[in-house]
Amino acid sequence: MNTVHTSLKSGDPVKTTFKVTTILINVILLLLRIALLLKKNEVLETLSKLDAFKNGLHNKSQTSLQKYAVFACCWCFMHTITIVIITTAEIFINTDNYLTVHPFVGRKSTWDQKLYFFIYMAGHSTIYLMNFLVFPGLIIILLSFIYLSFVKTFQMHLEALRIRLLERFSKEEISRALAIFTVAKKTHLNIEKSLQLFSFLAYVLIFSNILQMISGIVTNFMSDKGMMQVMYTYVTLGVAIVWFIALTLCGTQVGKTEVLIRNLSQDVITKNFAKEVDGHKKLVYMNLFNACTNFELKFTGCGMFVVDKKLFLTVTGIMVTYGVLFATEVSKM
Repeated sequence: MNTVHTSLKSGDPVKTTFKVTTILINVILLLLRIALLLKKNEVLETLSKLDAFKNGLHNKSQTSLQKYAVFACCWCFMHTITIVIITTAEIFINTDNYLTVHPFVGRKSTWDQKLYFFIYMAGHSTIYLMNFLVFPGLIIILLSFIYLSFVKTFQMHLEALRIRLLERFSKEEISRALAIFTVAKKTHLNIEKSLQLFSFLAYVLIFSNILQMISGIVTNFMSDKGMMQVMYTYVTLGVAIVWFIALTLCGTQVGKTEVLIRNLSQDVITKNFAKEVDGHKKLVYMNLFNACTNFELKFTGCGMFVVDKKLFLTVTGIMVTYGVLFATEVSKM
């Protein structure tokens, strides 16, 4: 609320975008928290079904994925602590450059007063960054982990299916394949149902952060405070871009699964249609197999957009256009 109040009180008209995006970011963060509370059970159920989908599969890639997720979570917290330490030390060392803190740490202030103030400031900065960087970062990690876990697990099942169907194309193997595809469809549907709102809000939050940082850079927001501008503008911009790239690349991986399904179907057809024995039975099996494999896999943001590589081009075009127009308008003032 302090951030919103400060932004609204700023009298500089060119910072309107900064004010609007600040309010929007706070609203989105609030909606994310509410959605997480309301959909907590659905998310836990999705994780449980995703774990059950592994069905005894053991692969090093799953263990590595968990390690990367833990590392990413630790990085979120360490990144925040680093920013707090650097900014607090900067203000402590160069107090004269920050007029707003003079009433608290002026020349007449005692060491105890200065110490209490910097402890308060460090705590305030920590809470601020936990809200604006760590919380959304953990949401991005959760989404990315679930997307990749589903993709990796399904791909492992497809590889195992491919080997068994090429070795023995029978009713038992077709039944097993149908069961796996059915579970995969249900798991994917469950992921979409429970996480598509989070995906939508996460992307809107990322775009809002990028727009806010661009407006801050163009309008020279905090330009007189070099270190603070670097920490809270350029670093935040970089983090938002990393969020966008990571989430998009993880969601895009599901497209590779569709390619594997098509290749699996073509390999099975090529091998078994060349044989004359039990031609009618195999035709029936093949029709069942084709009916089961004919489905679309994609992750979306509330059905409004698909998480794929096209997002890179779309967002880049929007940002370039916005940046040029905004810079042009600012230069006229």
